[in-house]
This record gives sequence, C-alpha cells and structure tokens, in this order.
Amino acid sequence: MPKLSRPFYTVENFEFDWAAGQVAAQKKKNSATLQSLWKEKHPEGKILEVSTKSDDPAGVKLSPFNLTRRLPSLRKEFPVENIYQSSKTFRHGGPYVDLLGVTPNKALADPRLLDSGDLVSFTMEKEQYPVNPNFLFYQWLYLTALLENPGLADKVKKTDAFCDIEFNPNKGTNNQARACAVFNSLARLNLLEEARTFEGFKKIMMAQDITEIKEQSQKKEGPLQLNELRSDKRRQSFPVGSFVSHPTIGVGEVIRKTPTSYVIRFKVSGPKTLTKDFVEFNCKKA
Repeated sequence: MPKLSRPFYTVENFEFDWAAGQVAAQKKKNSATLQSLWKEKHPEGKILEVSTKSDDPAGVKLSPFNLTRRLPSLRKEFPVENIYQSSKTFRHGGPYVDLLGVTPNKALADPRLLDSGDLVSFTMEKEQYPVNPNFLFYQWLYLTALLENPGLADKVKKTDAFCDIEFNPNKGTNNQARACAVFNSLARLNLLEEARTFEGFKKIMMAQDITEIKEQSQKKEGPLQLNELRSDKRRQSFPVGSFVSHPTIGVGEVIRKTPTSYVIRFKVSGPKTLTKDFVEFNCKKA
C-alpha cells in the first residue's frame, strides 16, 4: 500500500488457505481470496492484482512481462523484465543484451544469470547503475516505464493497494506491486518529475528523513514502554556487521553506527538511519 514517507510503501499481511499448484486458475483463486480479505478491511478502497494472473486487463498490462519502456539507442520498446535481466552485469559476464530479443520467460530463465558470478552492477544504455540497495534500479526502471504509459500510470494513481500473487518473497527481491505503491506515493507527493532521472529517484529514496525517524521511534513507545525504556536492562547494543530484526521492517545489517544513530541496510527497503534508542530498545539480534 502507498505510504507518504520513506520507503513510500507499507505491507499488510493476510492468512488464508492457499490453493496449491502452479496452474493459472489456482493462482487467480489465491489472488481473489487475498483481494477479498483486503476489501473486508478496506471496504471503500481499490486493490489491484498486478501480474499476468490479474482479473483486470490493466493489471495484466502492468506485469513487467507486458509493461514496456523505450530504449532510445535501439529506437524500440522492450518489456521491463527483459530490460532488467539484460542489464545485469556480473563479475564474469554480462550485460547479456541478447536477452532483449527473447520472451520475458526465457530472459528470466537464462542460465547465464546464475553462472556468471556475483552481480556487480546494472548496465543500460551504456550507463552503469548500482546493485545496492537492491530495490533501487528495479523500482526506478519500473517507474520510468509507467511514465511512458500514461493510461496505466493513471490507473496506478487511482488505486489504493496492489498485490502480486506470482511473487515469492523467499526467492525474489523486487516485485511490481511494491513498485506501483511507490509510484502512487510519489505521484501524491508531486515527486514524479524529480524521480524521472536515476539520481533524482535515488535522492528521494535514500535521503535521511529525521521526521520519519522520530515518527518511527514514537510508534512503539506508549507510556508504559517509555517507563521501561529508561531502564538499561532492556537495551541491546549491536556492532557494525551484525544483523538485526526490526519489529516492522524486517531483517537488516548494521553498516554504520554513531553515538546517536544506527544506519541499517534492510533486505526489503534498503539503508535507513534510525535513532540509537529506538534500535537498542526495539530491535533484536537476527
């Protein structure tokens, strides 16, 4: 769901009986169940499945297998999935630009993506982009594709929540539901033009936001917790390089520490600067 402060999305989880199997009908059934549960909680809201299994034609078109972006040097549009996979540059190979000319499924399954060593960068139109944080290039690529498709962009702006039944968080990192939520948030904040360039998008997503840090610290600290907070018995310090579990964001690695704050690179949302008190009283060792 969109969120008007970094990381510009929030996640709601629902439990239901999963229809096992890989056939399209079962995936659509799971998506329908998930959407109905969300609508029970948000009866006035609009939710959209954004994958090839969507029951909405716009949702199908928003799949990275179908959403296209123009590459000026080639004077042609390609699916976002093909551009993303063909941009991967590894220690021992790539970028494999020939993946632009195959189906998205073949691009995704190309064995060279697994056999070429560590991923070191993304290369697109002779420009290089960083691999960390791991969401940055994908979300920017998807955002720029939406900007080239105003009809679909308008659909995203008018939707309150997004799901992607194809996404497996145990296997993948990026997904279009999250990218749509970020796009919706930046649209409401009038930041889309600034986000059009990679450096502009990076600045929006990565800049330290002290207001957000304070809000985040206050979320879990009611009056009783504040009394407990004053006791150092509950405090736990974390060295640089250790992994911690945040109560809402998930697992991340401590990459920098100051007398008043921690910088933690989270697996889902990338680096964040959090107050020392919040981390040491609310996070646990992962």
